[in-house]
Order: sequence, then C-alpha cells, then structure tokens
Amino acid sequence: MNKYRLLLLFGIFCYSIAAAQKIQYGKGVIKTPGGGELQLLANINGFHHLLYVTHGKKPVVYVFNDQLRLHTTEELNIRFPEKCDIRMLQLNDHYLLYMHTYQPSYHHLIRINKEGNSQDVSYLLNDPADSLWNKSTATFQLFNSNNNLSLIAHTYHSQLKKIRSTIVHFTADNNKSTIQALFPFDLLFDDLKEATLQKNQLLILKTSKDEDEKNILSFYKIDLRTGVLYSKQFESGKYLYFNPKFRYNANDSSFFLHSMLRTPFGYRGANPGMFMANLNSTLNETVPVQTLPNIFRNNAASAFMVEKTNTLGWVSSFYLQSKSYSSNSNLDKSSVLQGFIPPSANYTPYVPEVGLNAFSLNSNYDSKPTAVLMTLLNHRFERAKDSLVKNDGNYYKIHPWPYASFTMQNRSYLLLIEEIVAKKKGLLLVYPGEKNHFETIHLRVQSNYDFLLPQLQVVENKYILVPYTNKKELGLMKVNFTN
Repeated sequence: MNKYRLLLLFGIFCYSIAAAQKIQYGKGVIKTPGGGELQLLANINGFHHLLYVTHGKKPVVYVFNDQLRLHTTEELNIRFPEKCDIRMLQLNDHYLLYMHTYQPSYHHLIRINKEGNSQDVSYLLNDPADSLWNKSTATFQLFNSNNNLSLIAHTYHSQLKKIRSTIVHFTADNNKSTIQALFPFDLLFDDLKEATLQKNQLLILKTSKDEDEKNILSFYKIDLRTGVLYSKQFESGKYLYFNPKFRYNANDSSFFLHSMLRTPFGYRGANPGMFMANLNSTLNETVPVQTLPNIFRNNAASAFMVEKTNTLGWVSSFYLQSKSYSSNSNLDKSSVLQGFIPPSANYTPYVPEVGLNAFSLNSNYDSKPTAVLMTLLNHRFERAKDSLVKNDGNYYKIHPWPYASFTMQNRSYLLLIEEIVAKKKGLLLVYPGEKNHFETIHLRVQSNYDFLLPQLQVVENKYILVPYTNKKELGLMKVNFTN
C-alpha cells in the first residue's frame, strides 16, 4: 500500500490504494451546439441521455446505449425563454421536462422516453378543473412517488401567516388525487429553504429572524395521512444559518441537518462554523447538537466533512467573500414563492484564481484561500482527524472546486480534480478508511477533458457516469470499480 503524499495536518495520513478500474468513454465525436448547458439523465430503461439546453433554441437530446455508443439524436419541439424555471424528473422508463414561464404564467410539461421521443403533456398541469392548485404562480416541485409523478404547489396566505402546500399525485393512467397541508410562515421574517415530499411526509426547512434579530432554523415534518405536524427549532443568536440542508435516512427514518453559520453582513468576528444535528422520526435529537468552529481554518477554500459510519454522504462548504452573501432582502422575500427553487443553486462558492496570482499573499488580512480541508467525524459529529492539502505552490495539487460526492455500496465517496503536474489533470476518489484516515484512488482519465463532476450519477449501485467536454465536443465517461 503506497502512501499518497498530501500535505497533511496534525500528522494524519491519506493512503492511496491499488484498485482495478475500468474506464470507458463514449464512442464517436459529438459536436456541441454551443452556448448551452448539459444535463445527464442516466439509465432511462438502459439508455443514458445528455440533454443540451440553450436559451432561445430547441433542446437537443443525445441518447447513448449501455456501451456508451451514440444511439440517436433528437430535437425537442420547445424553446426556453431567458427567464423561466426548468426542472427535470426521472422515472423508470422515461423522464419529464418541466418549464414554468412567468409572463404569462404557464406550466409546460414534456414526457421523453428512452429513445428520446417526446410528447407534450402540459394538459396534465393546466386543466381548468384543477384551479385549486394550478393557478399558483409559484414554480411546482416535482417528485418521483413509486415511479409516478407527484408535485407540490405552494400558496401563501398572509392573514394566516401560513403556506398552503397542495400535493398532487398522478397515477399511471393520469388520474389525480390531492391533499393539502399548512405550515407556519411569515413572509416578513421567514425564508423557505426546502420543501420535500418523502413518501407520505411533507418535510419543510426554513430560516427566520425574529424581532430581536435572533436567527432561527425550523424543521417541520407533516404526516400527510394523519395531518400530525412535528417541529424542531434551533437558535443561533446573531449568526446566520447559511445554505441549510437536510438528508433523510430511509434505514431508520432519521434526519441529518447541517448548515454553515456566518456572522451577519458587515460584522467582523468569528470565522464560519458548521451546525449539525441528527433527529429521529419524531424530531428528537439522537446525539447532542454539534457546532464545529472555524471550518475554513488553515486558509481553506473548501471544507469537506464525512462521518465514517454515515452513508448519507459528505458535507461540503466553500469559502465565501463578504460580498457573496448578505442578510435577507425584500427582493428575496417577494420571490420566495414565485421563484422558489430547491437549494441547489442559492449561493455561488468562491472560485479560486488560476495561475501565479492564486497563490500570492494579501497584504491586508490573510492569504487568498487555496487549501482543501477534509475532516473525518465521529458518530457525535466531533472532529476525529483532519487532512489538509495546502495548495501553496504555483498550481493546484487538488482543486477546491468542482467536485462530486456520492454513495455507492454503502460507502460515501468524494471525487476531486487533481493535478499530477501543472496542467496535467486527473481525478482523485477519497473515502473513509478502516482506521482514522482517508483512502484514495487515482483515476487515470484523459487529462485534456473537462469533467462535469456535479453531474455525476451512480447507476444500479455498480458504476458511475460523468459527462465531459473537450473544446467543442462532449461525451460520457463510465467508471467501474472491481474492488
């Protein structure tokens, strides 16, 4: 077992292990239309789709078979305006492309099968008989419920100071059933961060600031069968809950909550920390709430944390310059429903500079953040071990961004970009080892490809798929691990 020589903190080691890998790339050259964005939808009944979306142009679907050979290319008969919300929902043998336009408000829905053939099914969302929920100006949230479509439509009631969520379930023959739930929400003080449907539960995460300027994180669980509402609140004083999220553990019906804690805009003081809590099915704490201070110590641009026995994945945080975040504004609050988007893109991480300037020192307060910090947590979310890649040379040994985290075969993985030498890139897979250290696997990939790591998907718990671009070309990479 060879030791991978990272620059390490506290004398903790990362080990590089030998692992047989089979890396496969898509066959044939595919030219990109240009000016758009890619979305991967893996394993649509054995086929893999790359959807290329460009505002003002018709989307293009590239369909690959299980050998990554291009099967067909299809153009969808729809154009996306510059201002719209787009969602995609993957089901077993097809997926749904949903677009919400605002002026006028209209809900578009397209069904796309494994061959890339599309059908406009917008009538499902615009039936005049469903005015109870489809007249909402908010963007719907789509969910996979036993391989059928479910959606949530939110409406704010100012007099009640509550949000009414209408949950609509569609059957395979397009019959509908609805159920409603109310939860507390004050548009003046609250921000809706996440609303998720999990089986027969509606799960809500919101932040608040009361009249005394105290910051509150609230988590609600509503049993849709009985109407029982469970709630849990946490207070952080003046510190802001930034980018809060939760994860559901189907094995024991527990919930893992985490959020960055930051001082208010304009304050100088404590460095950002990380709040973590684990709740059981009735939202009682299973371990004491943990707040880790100074998560960006040692000049870290990104901080990754994982609990060794927890298969819910890694927690990631990125250094934010003061201008990148602020307290809630009136604009944010007026759009909390109309433009409500699940918390996948509600902040922009600090993107480090590339080149010599990235590693020069500031004369003011501290050096520019370049390091990558990985922390192993114990079952009480306390720091067990740290591993630090300082990146203090003239290029990044490990890039702070982009990254992918995923769970496969009950193990939590982190995938990062590494540079063996300047401008010669590879991929590095990191996961908790048997003892208190991280183990790593080097993926010998094409160094001139740009891998879209946030698009990574696990297929059948056996292998991963990652889209890539190379100048004006695009494709898929498949990685199998044999041990």
